[in-house]
Amino acid sequence: MLQDGATALRQARQEWALGQTPLPPSTMPSFEVGLGGAGSDGAYTPLTGGEGLGHGAEGWGLGLQGRYSRDGWSISATALAFRDHGATLGILQRAALVHQSESGWRVALEQAPFAWGTGINGGELLGDAARAFPRLSLATPGITLPLGRWQLEAFLGRLVQDGPLPAWIPDRESRATAAAAGLDLHQPRLWGALARASFGSQLEGSLGTITMTSGQDELGHPAPDHSARTQSLAELRLRTSFLAELVQARGASWYLSRCGAPEDGARTLVPARDLVGLQLIWDGWDLTLEFAGSAAQSEPMAWPQPAYLAGFSNHGDPLGSAFGRASITRTLDLGLPLFLEGQGRLKVLRATSVSSQQTGTASWFLQGDAQWRTPTGRLGASVSARRNDEPGSEARWGWTFSLFQTFRVF
Repeated sequence: MLQDGATALRQARQEWALGQTPLPPSTMPSFEVGLGGAGSDGAYTPLTGGEGLGHGAEGWGLGLQGRYSRDGWSISATALAFRDHGATLGILQRAALVHQSESGWRVALEQAPFAWGTGINGGELLGDAARAFPRLSLATPGITLPLGRWQLEAFLGRLVQDGPLPAWIPDRESRATAAAAGLDLHQPRLWGALARASFGSQLEGSLGTITMTSGQDELGHPAPDHSARTQSLAELRLRTSFLAELVQARGASWYLSRCGAPEDGARTLVPARDLVGLQLIWDGWDLTLEFAGSAAQSEPMAWPQPAYLAGFSNHGDPLGSAFGRASITRTLDLGLPLFLEGQGRLKVLRATSVSSQQTGTASWFLQGDAQWRTPTGRLGASVSARRNDEPGSEARWGWTFSLFQTFRVF
C-alpha cells in the first residue's frame, strides 16, 4: 500500500515513454485490508517509494484502503495504524476527493504523493517518496496554442506538523543547529504552479515553481521572511523511436532537467542542479540510467547542516532532491519479471558530495522491491541497504525493510 502512489507515478512515466494515452481511473469500487511491518538497523537508511514511511519506521500494523467513483467524482483513502518505536500511531496516509469533468478540468482536495520532475528518485521539486501533505489542486485540460499543446497545474497546501528530530539521525546535532538558526519552518504553506507543453508527438517541456513560506520558527514565533524557500524547474522529455528500434525495445525516452537553488525567495535556475536520464522499456522489463548533481562549490553551504533540510531521504520535507541537493547521484533502476508472475525492481545508487572540500559523506544505496498478485489480494516486500563512507572512520552499514499482505474485500 505504501508504494501505490509511487507505482502510479512510475506507470505514468512509462506510458509517456511508450506514447500511450493514460488510462482513466477505474470506476469499480474497491476495498483492501492489509497487514504489514517495517524494521531497520545500523546507519540510517531510507526506503524510496515508501511515501514518507520506511524512513526509520519500525513496527507492525494494519492498513485500510478504499476507492469509489461515480459521475466524474471519486473518493479514496488509505489509513494506517501501527506501532512505531514503542508508540501507537494512526495516520491518514492518503485521501482524495476529486472531480474530473468531461472537458478535462480536474479539481481535488487531496493528500497524496505527486512528483514534479521526472527523476526516478522522486521529482526534483516534489518527490514521490516524500510525506504526503494536504492541498487543494487544480489542473486544466490541454489547450492547443500556436506553440504547442499546453496544460497547467497548480496547488496550495500546508505541511503538517513535524515531530522532534529522532535521536537516531546521524546528523541530528547539525540539523537542530540549523533549525535554531531559523533555517527550518513548522507548518509552512506550500504552493506552486507547473506548465506542461507538448510539441508534436515526441517532445514535451515543463516549467514550474514552488514556494515554501510562512509557518513558525523553532520557538513558535512567526517565521521571518528570510526563511522562505523558492525553487524552480525547467525540464524536457524526448521520446526516441530510433533508439527503441536499435535496442529492440517497446519504447525509449531521454529526460533532462535543471532546478535552481532554494537559498532565497528568487525564482531562478542558478546555481543549478542538473539531471539527465535515459529510460528503456521492453515487455516485462524496463531500465533507467540517471545522473544528477550540482557544480562543486568553493564556499560551504550557507546553512550548517550537511544536506538541505528538505531532502526527503534525509528525514526532511517533501521539497527538493531525494538525497539532498549537496550530492551527486548516479542511479541504475531495473524493473524485471519474477517467478509466479511477480514483478520486481532493483535500484543501485552511488551518492557523493559536491563540495570541493569533501565535507559530506559518500554512500552506496541498494533497494529491492517485489510484489505478487494472489487469489486473495497482494503480497510484497521491500529491502534497502546503505553503506556510508565517512572520512577518517570505518564504513557504516544500515538496512531497512517492509513486508505486507493485503486482502481484497471487493
